[in-house]
Amino acid sequence: MKPRISVCLTHYNRPDKLGATLASLAAQTRMPDEVFVWDDCSPQDPTSVIREWQNRFPHFVYYRNPSNLNMPGNLNAVISQATADLVANLHDADIFAPTLLEKWSEALESHPEAVLAFCQDSRWDNPLFVSHWTPDPNPLTPGPEFFQKHYLGRIDSIIWGTVMMRRSTYQKLLPFDPQYKNWADVDMWIRACGEGAIAYVPEKLIELDQTPTPQRNFSFQHKHLIAQLVFNGVKNCLPITERPQAAKIQTRVWRRLWLRWMLGRIRHADLCGLRDGLSLFR
Repeated sequence: MKPRISVCLTHYNRPDKLGATLASLAAQTRMPDEVFVWDDCSPQDPTSVIREWQNRFPHFVYYRNPSNLNMPGNLNAVISQATADLVANLHDADIFAPTLLEKWSEALESHPEAVLAFCQDSRWDNPLFVSHWTPDPNPLTPGPEFFQKHYLGRIDSIIWGTVMMRRSTYQKLLPFDPQYKNWADVDMWIRACGEGAIAYVPEKLIELDQTPTPQRNFSFQHKHLIAQLVFNGVKNCLPITERPQAAKIQTRVWRRLWLRWMLGRIRHADLCGLRDGLSLFR
């Protein structure tokens, strides 16, 4: 018997794009058993879009938070609703290939030791992204090895915010930590490396929404949060004997990048950025 699939889709203030997202979800070759759409008290109410699509799924639940919970809180709220074996965490403005859920679930079914499955997304079309990453992962990589290859010595994430994870793993690792704000999902994927293997589908199955947002602008606070996630991963994912050397690697990388960014703030005459950078140096 195939495992059941829950889709947990977070939404905030993009009702004009939500319909296309739900259309791509309704076209899946492996239909989800249940779909939960959680709106984080958007200024623009998406209810009219929801009505157009809610009858296209076997079990569909829509909920609008009475107040804004921010990204980690909204994720915690919607994922707590899932009852299926496999939980797909999706974003509201992205477009999914018809085989997304099928390929993700097959990867986890084929590898019982895997706790999380992810795939390529439209970032892979940008050479600037790909050139910064290590080569494509293997179809299955032990969690500690995945952390060392794809997170240690870095402050970015090869895994986007859309994955399929076993519900049993979420039950161990929840909640998404609000201190990491919009990067709480990266913290979750790093912590998952300490629970089991990571499965990778080498196909571009997600077209990401690339609308500029304040979160995508340069920020020392953002860079520092990502660096801290990796330092925490060193403690959570690696054997005790390997942690001191790994921490040294991450410290060297952080200081080298910090200096590069500080020089950039000087070139841009960004006094506020310089002040933020000085406050975070360690």
